[in-house]
Amino acid sequence: MAKPPPLEQARRWWKERTHAERYVVAPAEAPSVAVARVLRQDGLVLDVAGKHAWILTPGKVADGRAVFLANYWAVIALVLKRYAPAAVAGVAAIRLHLEDFSPPEELAVYQGANQSEYALTLYPGFRLRLRPRALAAENVVTVTAPGNALIPVQTPVDILTTLDETEVVSGIEPVSAWLRHLILRTPELAAAVEKNPRPVIVKRLSALAAELGNEPLARQLEHLVRRISHRETSPSRTGVGTRIAVPQVLRAASRGSGSPWLDEQAMRLERQESEVGRLVGRELAALPKFKWQSLRADAEQNKANDAYHSTTMEGYRISREVSDAVVRGEPLPEGPQDQKTLEAAMAVQGYTVAYSEVLERARKQRPINTDLILDLYEALFRPAVDARITDAAALRGWRVSTVGLRGWRYVPPNPKKIPDLIGGLERFAARENLDPITRALLVHLEFVTIHPFMDGNGRLGRLLMNYALLAAGLPWVTIRSDERIPFFRAIERAQVDGDAKPFIQFVWHLIRQAVQELRSRSHTPHSRSRSKA
Repeated sequence: MAKPPPLEQARRWWKERTHAERYVVAPAEAPSVAVARVLRQDGLVLDVAGKHAWILTPGKVADGRAVFLANYWAVIALVLKRYAPAAVAGVAAIRLHLEDFSPPEELAVYQGANQSEYALTLYPGFRLRLRPRALAAENVVTVTAPGNALIPVQTPVDILTTLDETEVVSGIEPVSAWLRHLILRTPELAAAVEKNPRPVIVKRLSALAAELGNEPLARQLEHLVRRISHRETSPSRTGVGTRIAVPQVLRAASRGSGSPWLDEQAMRLERQESEVGRLVGRELAALPKFKWQSLRADAEQNKANDAYHSTTMEGYRISREVSDAVVRGEPLPEGPQDQKTLEAAMAVQGYTVAYSEVLERARKQRPINTDLILDLYEALFRPAVDARITDAAALRGWRVSTVGLRGWRYVPPNPKKIPDLIGGLERFAARENLDPITRALLVHLEFVTIHPFMDGNGRLGRLLMNYALLAAGLPWVTIRSDERIPFFRAIERAQVDGDAKPFIQFVWHLIRQAVQELRSRSHTPHSRSRSKA
């Protein structure tokens, strides 16, 4: 019997794999060169990793980067099989052990397939750094990444015995959060250290563990140093306290009072607070404090504008005319309205309800806490619930499943971490010595980083920022939807690359602009103290 033509074979092959939810495959699985050609020509596959992997797509895609990011870890899992034995290495391995699954622009991997070191481009802007090293099975464990991708990763013991000073310095935050809570069995650690004796690095890690308050690990490592080296290594030679600086916030905290993710949050907020101070500090004292009547009048005047931009920024499709009518409480313009427009109208209406709630509560200067967050979240979706577009049951409490952000590198934390992280955010926001700009900017940034809900996080984050500004006597700030891409990129830089400067500069510019505009319309500003919120 004659074979079906290549097009028919290609479509059948594609359907079989997508029905089995296999969206990342090796090109070698194609039944023939002709079928592979059809798959590429019809846009049913996206070539990645130097054409060593395919991502199955429903047709030619406009945003290949978004498709690649959504399948990043499945691509890594497939490619690493080609270089087996292989394992994600060093600080990248530590991040995976800490359940940080945001795709890095460069991923370090040990591979035993050959003796060459080189970089493999996965997709423009992303690459795999392959370093030769013999890997024994006992040095590799499997971590389950998003999409149930099984990623081979260095074991904690193997990481400890192969880290170098440069890696520790550049990755001090994840390394500190990991080391601070690390518990290892002495026989396994001793066997690894004796097999790969590196007394200087082991001593360095022992000193670092001691600085972080992990005395059991510090003693284990110190004992092993004595076994493998007869030379006494002084603490000054480890680099700890000089080249390797333990974040101050961890020195002041009890090891038993937190978790790796709370430690990461504390270090992140400490670093970002320092950056706000560096970029904004000198100008804080000159900020005016406006009377509540002026702030409220300004915010009410801005309500329709802010509701339109904050809602359409999140992808809702609605015209300015319809959005403004919804804010004013007027009926929608006559004529048929499609489902998307109705959903957008409910989103605008919900934002308007939450906006009014912010104005009422900011006047009373209530703290930023779980009750406030949940109340604003309920207000944000109240009209959609009333219209039966959204199920009220889905709005109770924090999200309980993992979530991805299409087109962006950042992967929000596992839902089990959310209560702890929200608690950390509450404590940060409640600090009496926190200046109002730092509070507003970092409450916003940290809230969207925690991403505690399945939907509405961006809108709610901006509402919380403005709540903090109003409570501090500063005007409402609107982020326009036509600035969506640079704004979201600035957030991503802070979340994934640890660089909050673009986000701080972006929002600080808007705050200064809003202050100048309101000051030009108001004749009763009062001087303010930097230390008061």
